[in-house]
Amino acid sequence: MAKMGYVALALVAIFCIVHVQGLSDDVEAAWEQYQAHHPSNTKSHTDAAKRKGNFVKTHEMIQKHNKNKNAAYQLEHNDFSVMDEAEKKLYTGAVAPSGSRFLIADQQLDDSMRQIPTSVIISFFQIRFISIIIYIESKCITSFQLDYRTNTCLAPVKNQGSCGSCWAFTAIAPLEFAQCKKSGAKVILSEQQLVDCDPNNGGCNGGWYTTAWEYLKSGSARQSAYSYTAVKGTCKFSTSTIGSKVATYGSVTSKSPSSMQAALVRYGPLSVAITVINSFYSYKSGVYTDAACDNKGVNHGVVVVGWGNLSGVDYWIVRNSWGSGWGSSGYILMQRGVNKCSIETYPAAVASVV
Repeated sequence: MAKMGYVALALVAIFCIVHVQGLSDDVEAAWEQYQAHHPSNTKSHTDAAKRKGNFVKTHEMIQKHNKNKNAAYQLEHNDFSVMDEAEKKLYTGAVAPSGSRFLIADQQLDDSMRQIPTSVIISFFQIRFISIIIYIESKCITSFQLDYRTNTCLAPVKNQGSCGSCWAFTAIAPLEFAQCKKSGAKVILSEQQLVDCDPNNGGCNGGWYTTAWEYLKSGSARQSAYSYTAVKGTCKFSTSTIGSKVATYGSVTSKSPSSMQAALVRYGPLSVAITVINSFYSYKSGVYTDAACDNKGVNHGVVVVGWGNLSGVDYWIVRNSWGSGWGSSGYILMQRGVNKCSIETYPAAVASVV
């Protein structure tokens, strides 16, 4: 009996060794594949070891999540997979001012159906099964799917790099859209001007989009005249380079998804602040529903460009500023109607431009 017990223990030990070796081989193969697609300039053995350690942690998180058949979204490896927490933090930068005030009152749609863009009306009549009515202070809009990603007034996704300037990108995208809607001509504006010149925000050390809009009442330079460098430099703004000016801006009713929908129809893309956690960095597809980001302080500015529903889950279409290689061509779908990652807490809009 004793010998049989020893044999059983030996078999268990061998199984455990093989199992661990299998996991190790899986990680090694994934690491080699990652390096082939994400070449590194690492020269130090210490730094290389740190990068691999970060990758292993990320890989375990991704594998565990993606194996969950009930998960509403999927994760993948990207440039963030080898970064530590301090490095990732450089890609955020939303710092909400205390006691923030807005210059115009919250505005609701009075005649929303007449202001729906033509492209949206066409989509509405083509999608026959969408017929839910949302009432906003005794007014209503039809809950069609709205998506500005292909709108000619929305500039391509940009990349803030390792500069905490998300607030600048969050401020500029709605302004570009509003200016294009007014003039009929696409315009690309400068985030670098805000990083270098805005005295009320912190450049690469963070800021807030409505504070940026207040500064941009004096004018926003065209990107072609003031290109992005991802580092704070000396202000070189000239009035001769102005492509747009903010006239009025304001908040949208906090924690009111229907008000956000109405504002999206009336004004276009909305600036919002969210809470970014580890899983967010690795987003690939699907509707992001991670509860770990809820009820925490915001740290990142993004832009809501529409809404929809996927497999019964309502979502916001969110434009990030980490380049088109991140997420779904630079975008992420975030759960709508539950204030996911505080996305419905600080919505704001550019109401008019000069």
